[in-house]
Amino acid sequence: METRYLVDNNVLNALRRDHIHTEFFHEYCQVTADVLWEAREHSEQAALTLHSRPHTTGFLMRVRDVMETLEAGDTRLIDPYGNMGAADPGLIASILEADDANKLLSDSWILVANDQGVVDKAAEFDIAVITPIELAKLIDDSLL
Repeated sequence: METRYLVDNNVLNALRRDHIHTEFFHEYCQVTADVLWEAREHSEQAALTLHSRPHTTGFLMRVRDVMETLEAGDTRLIDPYGNMGAADPGLIASILEADDANKLLSDSWILVANDQGVVDKAAEFDIAVITPIELAKLIDDSLL
């Protein structure tokens, strides 16, 4: 069992470019396909592609579960009219799906985000969250 980190797009913008090329990021960090799409203009797009979690039917079922918790008009997690948060339900769903798929000897997943809507929704599903600063420190400490 290892601790793994699912990284939101806004976190990628907060990390230094060299963080994405570290062994730590390579071994322990992933992005969802939706985050990868959001990060399509990122200077390290090619490197990020190596860390993408694929969508599965279990993932899609968990997206449905996340979306069912939203009330009409609540735009804290996703705001289609403001073009914000498109990947956020998928972040929560991806961790839930990873937990479902590996019940016996599963890795521990931590969401890395600083968007309050996704942080709040993660708390509803008992998903641990750290900030981009905390991830950067973990990466830096791994280089010592």
